[in-house]
Amino acid sequence: MKTDDLIDRLASNLQPVPPGALGRLLAFLLIPGILLSAAVILLGHGLRPDLATAIYLPAFWVKSIYPLALAMAAITALMVVARPGGNPSRLGIALFAIYIALVALGLWQLHSSPAEDYPRLIFGISAWFCPFIILVSAAPIFIAITVFLRRSAPTNLPMAGFAAGLAAGSLGAWTYSWGCIENGLPFVALWYSSGIALSGLAGLILSRPLLRW
Repeated sequence: MKTDDLIDRLASNLQPVPPGALGRLLAFLLIPGILLSAAVILLGHGLRPDLATAIYLPAFWVKSIYPLALAMAAITALMVVARPGGNPSRLGIALFAIYIALVALGLWQLHSSPAEDYPRLIFGISAWFCPFIILVSAAPIFIAITVFLRRSAPTNLPMAGFAAGLAAGSLGAWTYSWGCIENGLPFVALWYSSGIALSGLAGLILSRPLLRW
């Protein structure tokens, strides 16, 4: 069989992908992943005991919005890198801008607080295990995103894995923010970001064995 004939036969039954199908697939897989992540936090850690009063604190909402903003940037990058040749070149700029905004708020919080509060605002009581809780809460979301990428067509596997890890880590940090008792924005900038970065690194390392065609 000639090459042109083979190509014609392979392409003869192709159907166009409906508009928005990729986004719907990601949403369909993310929802159960996020629910499982929330269940991990709820059953394994629990909601913060002072949640009824914490929701009135600006620091609580900054701690919650920060990982959501990172997740939006990472998910936007996922939608790009899931297609052949996709290169989310602006991902680094978006992540850096979001992080710098948080750092600025954290420095303002330190400036507005007495020096004796600095250890609490920077290290809290959970600095040593916070990143690992975020990794655990990110795992169900990472699995969901991996399924999405395996049903897509990424060609830049390391970037796809990195974006998947960042998105999962950010959403995992968001679910954890409802159980975490820390109110220090410097704490969030250091230890939440460490957990999210570890998740991105894990996605990068696992990209080729998990996403290889």
